[in-house]
Amino acid sequence: MNIVIVAPYCSLPSEPHFNRFWYLAELLARTHNVLLITSSFKHYDKSFRRPEDAAAASQGRLKVLLLPESGYTRNVSLARLRSHRVFVRHFEHWLAAQTPGQWDVVYSAYPLMATNLLLGRHKARLGYKLVIDIQDVWPESFSAVVPLLKKIPHRLLPFAERADRAYRSADALVAVSQTYLARAREANPDAPGKAVFIGADFPRLAAAPERRFADDGTTRFFYLGTLSFSYDVETVCRGIRLLRAQGEAVELHVLGGGPDEQKLRPYADAGIRFYGYLPYADMMAVAKGCDIAVNPIHAYAMQSVTNKLSDYMALQKPVLNSQTDPEAAALLALLPHAHYTSGDADSFAAAARRLMRQPHRRADSAAIERLFKRDIAYQEIVSLIEGLARE
Repeated sequence: MNIVIVAPYCSLPSEPHFNRFWYLAELLARTHNVLLITSSFKHYDKSFRRPEDAAAASQGRLKVLLLPESGYTRNVSLARLRSHRVFVRHFEHWLAAQTPGQWDVVYSAYPLMATNLLLGRHKARLGYKLVIDIQDVWPESFSAVVPLLKKIPHRLLPFAERADRAYRSADALVAVSQTYLARAREANPDAPGKAVFIGADFPRLAAAPERRFADDGTTRFFYLGTLSFSYDVETVCRGIRLLRAQGEAVELHVLGGGPDEQKLRPYADAGIRFYGYLPYADMMAVAKGCDIAVNPIHAYAMQSVTNKLSDYMALQKPVLNSQTDPEAAALLALLPHAHYTSGDADSFAAAARRLMRQPHRRADSAAIERLFKRDIAYQEIVSLIEGLARE
């Protein structure tokens, strides 16, 4: 088969972040021809790729095409909207130049909304089947920036009708959670669908050497991921300071970066350490040496089963959690965990004490591997794509 993967935010092998679409591209390229279309702009560190980066990433049956984008420095900005328009315009030109029968299946990340609307418009002319993979429910996820929006029924949000049109254009739906899949199926109930979590690379995690900290009775909390609107890391910092002031031997290790990093850096002291972005193996080494993971998502955020939750599941550490999403809460039952209220440092400190004091039961390793081990779970996506192409 000839397969196109459209993933504007995809990371390439030389870059430090895992991306679902690169993993899937490599998996499919074992038996099919794959073209991965992504951006010349790297969202995570706001830098640009060079044309030779595409050549370096291309291998055998897998080819990479970089489409130009103008770039931006802030995630919520007019510059980002302009940058996306540049990418979409170049993608539209690429689509217009394709001839019928070249592609059997197009597998496309959502968002962007506009790329999926274009793919729906060209589908009949070019003769491909379209699979949309929902990474985030936009416009609903804009509540991370404007919390009041979470109180508005999603059908009444701006651009909701455009989102429905994008979902309806798909011949099949994949999503990173059952919650996101259910939203897409409201618009497209007859399409076959699969919820496949982002998951984790268990062999790569196992290969990372555990960071050895001093054996001094300190309980070490850690956070993995982005420092931005949806993630309430400030309350975690305040809670750790409160615990230390009350005589608890605790530390916080923050692994990641983002737009809130400079605001949070003043909390750095002997008990709170910021690492910034690290290569995956180094990040996992620190996490393996720590004791308790923190999942600090604001109550108004729309996140469901995130990258960080997948990593926490793979690490099988106890989790201190403020996320209120029912699907995420159900999955946390597979691990020792405790809940606290986002924005409330006293609630964080009380939940942390409960989790530190209770005997930790074992994680349900078999269920976690079945749901989160990528080399197992992603075969469901491959089977869906291959079955669709045969219809």
